[in-house]
Amino acid sequence: MILTKLLNDEKNLTSFVKYGAISFLIIFSFSIMEIFIHQKNVDLENDIKQLKEKYIEQNKIKVENLVNSIYEIINIEKKTENENLKKQIKQQVYQAYAIVNSIYNENIKKPNYSKEETINLIKVALRNIRFSNELGYIFIYEMNGTNILNAQFPEIEGKNFWEYKDSKGISLLKEMNVILNNKDETFYEWYWRKPYEKDREYKKIGFFKKFETYDIFIGTGDYLVDYEKQIKEKILHKINSIKFKKPDHIFIYDLKGLCLVNPKKELIGINRYNVKNKDGNHLLRDMIDYSKKNKEGFIRYKASVKLNENLKSNEKISFLKLFEDWGWVIGSGFYLEELNAEIEEKRLSLEKSTEKTINKIIIISLLITFILILSSFYVSKLIENIFTNYKIQIQKEMSNVLEKEKLLIQQSKMASMGEMIGNIAHQWKQPLNLISLSNGLMRMNQDEKDFSTKKEIDEAIDNIDNSVKHLSDTIDDFRSFFKPYKEEQYFNLQDTFDKTCKLINSQFKNNNIKVIKEILNIELFGYQNELLQVLINIFKNAKDELIKKGSDENRLLFITTKREKNKIIIKIKDNAGGIPRDIIDKVFKAYFTTKNDNEGTGIGLHMCKQIIEKMHGEILVSNVTYTYKGESYAGAEFTISLPKKI
Repeated sequence: MILTKLLNDEKNLTSFVKYGAISFLIIFSFSIMEIFIHQKNVDLENDIKQLKEKYIEQNKIKVENLVNSIYEIINIEKKTENENLKKQIKQQVYQAYAIVNSIYNENIKKPNYSKEETINLIKVALRNIRFSNELGYIFIYEMNGTNILNAQFPEIEGKNFWEYKDSKGISLLKEMNVILNNKDETFYEWYWRKPYEKDREYKKIGFFKKFETYDIFIGTGDYLVDYEKQIKEKILHKINSIKFKKPDHIFIYDLKGLCLVNPKKELIGINRYNVKNKDGNHLLRDMIDYSKKNKEGFIRYKASVKLNENLKSNEKISFLKLFEDWGWVIGSGFYLEELNAEIEEKRLSLEKSTEKTINKIIIISLLITFILILSSFYVSKLIENIFTNYKIQIQKEMSNVLEKEKLLIQQSKMASMGEMIGNIAHQWKQPLNLISLSNGLMRMNQDEKDFSTKKEIDEAIDNIDNSVKHLSDTIDDFRSFFKPYKEEQYFNLQDTFDKTCKLINSQFKNNNIKVIKEILNIELFGYQNELLQVLINIFKNAKDELIKKGSDENRLLFITTKREKNKIIIKIKDNAGGIPRDIIDKVFKAYFTTKNDNEGTGIGLHMCKQIIEKMHGEILVSNVTYTYKGESYAGAEFTISLPKKI
């Protein structure tokens, strides 16, 4: 009966060794792929959302900057041309003044000199002077308001305009009298009619200069409407000549709907105020009304003009800005269909990436499965041989001893069998635990969706890939940490601390230990896993001391990092009271421990020191006192100094 049970156990154990791990791996691999595909779809939706926000924000900034730059060009050109106009009219008056002064100096010397004759000569000399497309002329007034010369309106000569007011109620001659009594010359703005337009006055800008000898002033002016028309034509020609890099563009309309600037040149000069889009909306009216009300801002609409005929959609966002001085609406925009093309490109890229990753998972799974098959059949063969030997020994003993001896032999044999099974189970526990840990990580990624990344999944896959290799050397890797193969790489210090905290989080949380972190975002180059091992050792030692404090006391662990020249300084301190002075110098020695045999081996801090020194760094410990939130604490502080490139 015992032999029969042993044979059944042997079959069950060998079957489990052969097929158990393989079945688990297959199920686990399919679970990973399912989680991965689901998470990739979630990531895609998040990426698309971020892509939309980024695309719209970047293009909004781009078109706003473009409109503002054109606005500034117009503003600067307007100011520049206004200054040029002032220089021109000032120069004309200076020239007229020079003529007046020359005639006066020439005639004052004559024996038959008379003021009246001299003024007549001045009028003759200045009457035919014309400029600014024949609209500019010279005029002369006495300081009492009597007109002496008006080359364009000779009918007013000899009349007194002291009481004259323009259409805006400005008493031109009275104001000039006040101004020119305080200074010799001035710029001035007023309203005056044009030739052949007696019923309407236009704004003029002029320059007046006093001729003190005759108590008169000489002046000229230009109609701003005519000058601004020239400026506008010049600026519009300049803007229409700018070649923007596609799809950048500028459009300008006046408040009546006349197209002044457009990337489609055939629209320039056409009034589009009444044009409707496909939805029957008067877009230009809406844009003009929006600009009048808001002065500047973004609008979203379906454009009536497509700059690219290949676009299927004409949905567009534009930035508008009103140039109030001239009533121009300046705008630029971007089409949203270009965003749709980017989204589709992103989707195809992600699908290809997902397909490659799934193929990689399948290949790795098949490879691991093949290795496990070979390993399991090998181990199962060893077990069969062991059982065969046991059966042979049992059969021999059963035929040579008494029933009592047989029972003892059977018990001894079963005990040995149990120990062997335990050893085998222990050997398989390591890779299975790694696989379980990787599975746990994937589940955590599933629960915390925004935590999942391709790098984490690749790490999980690497854990599966390395599980068989670690079957025999896991313990050796722990006892001789400096021998296993580890590849140097760039890693983030903050990320290393995050990994450490995750590994010990449950222990700290269960014991009400609070971690206060001030960790810089620093890149290091070296062995991340070895530094991780050091941190875990220090954290666990701190935990062992902190749990000795009362449950109603604060249990604190502080982590700070800083840069000092080419070094990175890490400080870790607790509030567990510190290390006794008589042993603080011994804590880094091998096999030194204050714990019981079943609690510690005394090699943890010694290994930390060896690792840090191997990294060309230094680790020190001291007792410190400090204040936190108004309370004083004492504890041990570990200081780790590492070069930036380990």
